[in-house]
Amino acid sequence: MHLLFLSRPASGHLYPTLRLAEELGERGHHVTFASGDPYLDELAGPGVRLVRFGKHERRLLDMPALAPDAVVADPRTTGAATDLAGTWDVPLVVAGQNLAESPHGWPSEQAPEPYVFTIPGARGKVHNPWRRHGRRPVLLVDGPSIGPLVRAFGDTDWQVVVSDTELPHADVLLTDGRLAAVSAGLRAGVPMVLAPKTAEEIAHADRIAALGVGKVVASLADAHAEDLRRLVEHLRVDEPTLATARRLRELVAEAGAPARAADRIEELLVAPPLARAA
Repeated sequence: MHLLFLSRPASGHLYPTLRLAEELGERGHHVTFASGDPYLDELAGPGVRLVRFGKHERRLLDMPALAPDAVVADPRTTGAATDLAGTWDVPLVVAGQNLAESPHGWPSEQAPEPYVFTIPGARGKVHNPWRRHGRRPVLLVDGPSIGPLVRAFGDTDWQVVVSDTELPHADVLLTDGRLAAVSAGLRAGVPMVLAPKTAEEIAHADRIAALGVGKVVASLADAHAEDLRRLVEHLRVDEPTLATARRLRELVAEAGAPARAADRIEELLVAPPLARAA
């Protein structure tokens, strides 16, 4: 098959689906990896050609040689990919780094198109990567609604990093329960404190707590500084929680491995065939 991957780089110029594209190229498929990143200069593996489309994905329609048998989008390019797949009358699959449904009961992506979970690769030009300073513990804070909680750690030994990207240095993740954040936390094997607000965030937080790798703060009003610090410190050193997080990290890595994701792509596109994009 000729597969067109449509990608927008994530924060730090990370290409979540490039490793998956390379796996499919190694299997003999012809893969075109198209990105809007003007700095795209990766050396992709055999069978993968890199193409820049600039600011507008529809420029790809002016390249007749690109007409694919199927389009694989990441979540950031799903809208444009649906348009392109419809124009070419080919199937569309979404592949991303948020978790897919599994028998393990973790929060999962609810995508309108067939969805494949893939572990992102550390590829691309990462600008000003953060580094741990000394041996102080690191609290990663992710989510616009939990800014007030950060003040609880102002006079402590904790290094607080406010970010929307996964950091391998984190000892604990403080998040509102968005799927992208909890997916990153499970991928990294990091215990979580969750302060959800929306119904979706509450559902994700409850799942994480049930898995045994996080604790839910009922509301911001209930999150007193002393209690929050005590909870975060407990999760940092609690061996049952850490052991469960490590076990789930292994399961997540297996579920999103390039070979597993490529198997799923082939399964979706070959047997049975997907319905054409609308």
